[in-house]
Amino acid sequence: MSVSSDWGPAPAGIDLTEDQDGEILRPVIALMTLGIIAVAIRLVARCKSGTGIAIDDFLIFLALIFALGTAALCITSIPFGGGKHLWVVTFSEFTVLWKLAYSFVLIYATTVTLTKASILLFYRRVFGINLAHRICMGLVLGYWVAITIAWVSGCRPASYFWEQFTDPDAEGTCINTSLFYFVNGICAMLIDIAILCVPIPTILKLRMPNSQKIAVAGILLVGAFVCIASIVRIFYMDKLVKAQDFTWAMAQVFIWSCCEPLVGIVCACLPTFGPLLRRWFRTVASTAEVNSNSNSWNPNKPRSQWKPYHGGFRIRQDDELELTVDVSHGNAQFEGQGGTGIHVQNEFTWADADGSVGSRKHS
Repeated sequence: MSVSSDWGPAPAGIDLTEDQDGEILRPVIALMTLGIIAVAIRLVARCKSGTGIAIDDFLIFLALIFALGTAALCITSIPFGGGKHLWVVTFSEFTVLWKLAYSFVLIYATTVTLTKASILLFYRRVFGINLAHRICMGLVLGYWVAITIAWVSGCRPASYFWEQFTDPDAEGTCINTSLFYFVNGICAMLIDIAILCVPIPTILKLRMPNSQKIAVAGILLVGAFVCIASIVRIFYMDKLVKAQDFTWAMAQVFIWSCCEPLVGIVCACLPTFGPLLRRWFRTVASTAEVNSNSNSWNPNKPRSQWKPYHGGFRIRQDDELELTVDVSHGNAQFEGQGGTGIHVQNEFTWADADGSVGSRKHS
């Protein structure tokens, strides 16, 4: 690897041949794939449920597009010195790298805003609207407006952001980027925590067993990992602004700033998987039971047999894929794909205590 003379001699003890290309590519590509799969499953689940695509689904799809944009910028940074030591990076490469960083802030802010808005709209659809929901939505939108205005107007001209380090003749002013990064990270993390807490009171009031309440809350609280990712991102951002080796320290900031929104998207999609998973489990269970019945079929056996089912009884029919007959405490409910025109005839056989056998047909 050639050594650039633009930044002067490298400090002793630094291996200028090492880089962090693998550390950047592996988690970013993995989470890109996971995010795409999660959103795809969410959209399929919504379509299969018959309710169609809602506004929160549309926003999470947009969030994925912008998140893939952050991933693309992260990967694009590699040939321009991202994850390499500063002393092997030329001024021209550094300029491109800092342009990518400038764009990254705006795309990142848009990504997390769309993700948070999608989560809040999902809450509204499921739990309704309350004061906490309105406050959080205001904070989310206010965050995006404040970050965008502060960043776009922070450097005059904007080119001064990337020219101030490489062009001695560059003139302009910039905000305190160290303070900006810190405030940005803290605000994003606090909003994440607030959004996680919004549905908890409503879940606790639901009339369901405590185990189910815990399960529902657990799915939503998986999003707590996003808060952890935010904290890690703030930690590496602080290291970046204090580092002499900018391009080396920037790699971890890019990684966590890219992974955080993708993890948020996956967490936002998890609660929507329920209907599709239940449909899949029912299909698997029905298929397994039909296969078991066909393998053990005996022409001398009665066409129906009683089996205990959730404290009542269930009549299992030979045509269970087409018709299900449920009997519970003397009441029968018929559900068939053929509508009300289906005629059902069952034969019941029983044995009394004295050994006599009887049968009865019922239509």
